[in-house]
Amino acid sequence: MSIKKFLNLFLKNLCIGCRTPAELNRYGFCPSCERKVVFIENPPDSQNLHILRYEGPVKDAICGFKYNRKTYYGKRFALLVYDFIRDNKLESFDAIVPVPLHWKKEFRRGYNQSAIVSINLASLLKKECLCGVLVKVKNTVSQTELSESERKKNVKDAFSVRRAGLIEKKKILLFDDVYTSGATTAEAKKTLLAAGARSVIVLTLSRA
Repeated sequence: MSIKKFLNLFLKNLCIGCRTPAELNRYGFCPSCERKVVFIENPPDSQNLHILRYEGPVKDAICGFKYNRKTYYGKRFALLVYDFIRDNKLESFDAIVPVPLHWKKEFRRGYNQSAIVSINLASLLKKECLCGVLVKVKNTVSQTELSESERKKNVKDAFSVRRAGLIEKKKILLFDDVYTSGATTAEAKKTLLAAGARSVIVLTLSRA
C-alpha cells in the first residue's frame, strides 16, 4: 500500500467530530461524540424537516466538510439522511434538488457541500438528483450577522430555475446542510413551486 493510500485510509478512520482515531459508528462519529449528537423531533406533517441540532460534534463535522475540504464526509452525511428518510417513510418524492451556491462562492470553495450529500443520497435512494436546475443568481452576503428581516431581503429573488421541465409536476426534496432562519430555503422553495414543481419538502441535515 502506498503512503498516500495509507494516509487516506487513516484519515477516513478519524472521528468526523473530534478528529481522533477511534471505533466509529455508521455515520463516522466516535462513541464520545455520538453521545453528544442531538436528534431533532419534527412536528407531525411538517414541510420543513431537520435531522440534527447544529452544535458540538455535528457543528464541527459540518464546518470541516464545508470549509476544510473534508468532502468524503458527504457519504457519511448522505447515509445519515438516508436512514432518516427511510425511518420516517419519506420516500414519496421524485427528485432531490440541493440548495445551490452562487458560482463565485462555489468556485472559491471548490464544491457545493449540499450537492455532494444530495448526489450520494440520490444514489442510495435510487432517485434523481437535479443539480444545476435550481441556480443562485444573486451573490448574497453571509446571513450570519443579519436580522431575520435582513435575511429575507438578502435572499429575495436570489434563485432561478433552469430547464423547468425537469421539475414540472414533480414532488421535490429540497436539501440543505444547515437551517438557521429558514429564509434561504423558503426563497428556494418558492422559486421551485413558481417554476412548476408539484410540491416541495425542505430537509436539512442540521438546524441552528
